[in-house]
Amino acid sequence: MHFAFCLYKHFPYSGLSLDMLRIANECTQRGHKATVFTGSWEGDVPDGVEVVLIKHFALTNHTRAATFHRKLRKILKTREFDVVVGFNKIPGMDIYYCGDYCYVGRSFLRHSFFYRFTPRFLYFSSFERGVFEASSRTNILSLSDREKLIYQQYYLTQDSRFLCLPPTLEKARWANLDQLPDRASLRTSLGLRDDDNLVLLIGSGFQTKGLDRAILALANLPKELLERTKLFVVGQDKTENFHRLAKRHDVADNIHFLGGRKDVPALMKAGDMLLHPAYAETTGGVLLEAIVSGLPVLATPVCGYAPHIKMADAGYVLRKRFSQDELNQKLLEMLLSDQKDRWRENGLKYGQNPSLYVMPQRAVDFIEQTCVQHRLYLPGEQRQKRDESLYITNELRQALKGEDSFYQMMNIEGKVYREALGRRTLRFTRGNKDYFLKMHTGVGWGEIVKNLTYLRAPVVGALNEWHGVHRLKDLEIDTMTVAAYGIRGKNPATKHSFIVTEALPTETSLEDFCGDWQHNPPRTLKQVRLKRWILNKVVETARVIHENGANHRDFYLCHFLLDYHFEADNRVSPESKLYLIDLHRIQMRRKTPERWAVKDIAGLYYSSKEIGLTTRDLLRFMKLYRGKPLREILRSEMSFWRKVVSRGNKLYESEKRKALVLEKLKRQNASPSQIIEGDFSETAKSDLHEVDKAGSSSADHRQVIGK
Repeated sequence: MHFAFCLYKHFPYSGLSLDMLRIANECTQRGHKATVFTGSWEGDVPDGVEVVLIKHFALTNHTRAATFHRKLRKILKTREFDVVVGFNKIPGMDIYYCGDYCYVGRSFLRHSFFYRFTPRFLYFSSFERGVFEASSRTNILSLSDREKLIYQQYYLTQDSRFLCLPPTLEKARWANLDQLPDRASLRTSLGLRDDDNLVLLIGSGFQTKGLDRAILALANLPKELLERTKLFVVGQDKTENFHRLAKRHDVADNIHFLGGRKDVPALMKAGDMLLHPAYAETTGGVLLEAIVSGLPVLATPVCGYAPHIKMADAGYVLRKRFSQDELNQKLLEMLLSDQKDRWRENGLKYGQNPSLYVMPQRAVDFIEQTCVQHRLYLPGEQRQKRDESLYITNELRQALKGEDSFYQMMNIEGKVYREALGRRTLRFTRGNKDYFLKMHTGVGWGEIVKNLTYLRAPVVGALNEWHGVHRLKDLEIDTMTVAAYGIRGKNPATKHSFIVTEALPTETSLEDFCGDWQHNPPRTLKQVRLKRWILNKVVETARVIHENGANHRDFYLCHFLLDYHFEADNRVSPESKLYLIDLHRIQMRRKTPERWAVKDIAGLYYSSKEIGLTTRDLLRFMKLYRGKPLREILRSEMSFWRKVVSRGNKLYESEKRKALVLEKLKRQNASPSQIIEGDFSETAKSDLHEVDKAGSSSADHRQVIGK
């Protein structure tokens, strides 16, 4: 068989280029032919691989990509290949090797709304859409489950089109570390003393890899430690800006730029730690390379392979929301830590796992299977066009037994839990699983205009909740799991949409669970531990979403579901979960505005006023939420907390007033509209009108009526 591999440019120190060569070599070893189409090639051409250079010129990256794609398409029409594999996002490929992050997902969170109208965004988003949209024929070799979910979040790409590859490591390169010179000799050859700390930063594209962050962290070290700490930077990129930054912070003598190197295993054996504070990284193969060579790692969690650091127990992974202060502190801790030998041994042991070295074989297996599938179709046969507005997991699709069209999903019957204007929530069972279906049937222009009048973003469909679930999953916050999502129509007032989530193992809300604390507060050690765990989880959830540009808008105890377990020693089990639900009003930006953070925390404060929390509990919440000493918070941030208390108290008084009116309504066995037409005061009429319009709104009036 004859395979074509396509990428914009090849250079020997690029992880993507190395992966392409590994797969091409595996193809030739199996007797296949491999032809590489690229705009430029640096380095040696391996035996058995044909390289075709496509000359193209343009002034910007996106126009160069467009020119390359146009010329590549013309060439491919003149030659016959069994399978065409793209290593960049190029529409029309049979397979895409997904070595890049989701461009649209990253842009939505990092750039303003107006960035979406720039030529750069329009070009790259159209190329990405051509690969991942549900109607595309391109299958995807995915390197990261995290990045796969982000692509599905924005394009509804079917599960069946993905193959998740194992980590990418070349066994021959890392299996012979013992044959390298000993560590002391390597360090001597690099001009290092015995007590010097060698910190490595490896990877081309210094801005993306976070070299500026590394320089600032280095400059923050104590003077005595800085004098014996060196940062060796390995990779190809422009260095002028980073030289200036290092000089400005007086650490230029501590940083050495080595350029591209082929002796990376030797450098890692000589090093003390790998620093990788990347801004974005689909995988970060250098993290695995460091782990298996016994080099402790400090990295940001945006790297797809960052979980391996935790699994191997070979270093630290920073928090989701990057903080330069945290990076500075962790670098200092790792350089002074007495855990270095343990991290090194754990990494070497982790590297003995054979599943870390089989990526090329799995990739070529998939390419061969794709070739066989192509032959099953007659030359003129067209594949069925996929529904661009519908996503269903394989498990639910099988359970539905063919009843999985958009119309059938919108008409599923079950136990209705909530019904409001344009929205309905019900529970149904398929197979051996229970699911919740939330459908939206349009709210009308009147409701949209009313929300805009109050400067509120109207909820017109399930799209917000779809993005919200994915965002919380990415932030490692326990929430629902999506089983299906669909949307139809463009008119925001009338479009229909739905989202199906798997039923959670509990329906116990914190409002119900904690409701008795005021009269029967936790007293036993077991109860106190559970209370402390709940408080910590609520604070952690609030802190993480606010640090990462999100806010819930309905942040009440009734929207936390508790599933708790105890171990034999009466400690809270790690299996315990606190789920955050009802995400249809969640907002996501680059940074959470203070007023929305105040609204969320005030909602928690309001909904917890009758569960018997002590002053110590509230002060502990403040300390954990800000991550600062309480004395500093009381000195410099009281304005924020005064706003929280004021808003929470106003909401509490308002709901008490509404509860009294609703109680009178209940006694008279009348509807809100009848009471409004009666002899009540204007205030009561206004209150009831709001209750009638809101239905089951953010304050959850079902709970109010119950009280």
